[in-house]
Amino acid sequence: MLSIKNLKVSYDNKIAVDDITVDFQSSQIIGLIGPNGAGKSTLMKTCMGIISNFSGDIFYDDLPLRKNRYWVKQNVVYSAENAELLNYLTGYEFLKLISKIYLLNDSEDKINFFIDMMGLQEKRNELIEKYSHGMRQKIAVAAALLPNPRFLLFDESMNGMDSISLSRIFQYLTEQKNRDRIILVSSHNVELIEDWCEAVYVINEGKLKAEISREELGILRTERGAFLKKYMELIKQL
Repeated sequence: MLSIKNLKVSYDNKIAVDDITVDFQSSQIIGLIGPNGAGKSTLMKTCMGIISNFSGDIFYDDLPLRKNRYWVKQNVVYSAENAELLNYLTGYEFLKLISKIYLLNDSEDKINFFIDMMGLQEKRNELIEKYSHGMRQKIAVAAALLPNPRFLLFDESMNGMDSISLSRIFQYLTEQKNRDRIILVSSHNVELIEDWCEAVYVINEGKLKAEISREELGILRTERGAFLKKYMELIKQL
């Protein structure tokens, strides 16, 4: 479980996350959705430890983030849109470097698996600086999946990908979630959140506005456009 208790984050005289309390359960894909500036990225970065100036508490199972930052670095990955990559490396070299950082065994097989899954076979030995936006997203997500972490935080990192790659990633995450994983996916792609997730949390103006449960999602999926309408109502856009 990932537990967030009374989390508040402020910067530039603005409250980015405003007293959020929520428990994210394991063995499911969980969606975070909200408009630009809603606080989704700030929430994820704080959970990863990238943002350290916050009030409240974050627990990974029973481990508090504040006292277990090294453990978090080893067991939690954060993948963001436009992630910083090493442009002077090839896609293969970048994944090889990630495998060395995490001291992975049998890394060659794992690297080849993710390169194939992302459809990057023909680009594996091409410099990342020559990659398209979608290809950069693919190699960043592959790097996040490579160490097989228990907690995965995807912050708009599926943007720009083709439908085949998205389908393969979803199939892989579906298999992984049942191995006691917690998978958080933030996206502006409402259809992706609706299709992928078993629970959806709506964030706006730094606040947790609502949880759309598995049961409610099942009902909304039976009517075309119902999920989008519900979401827009929750962020007061209807």
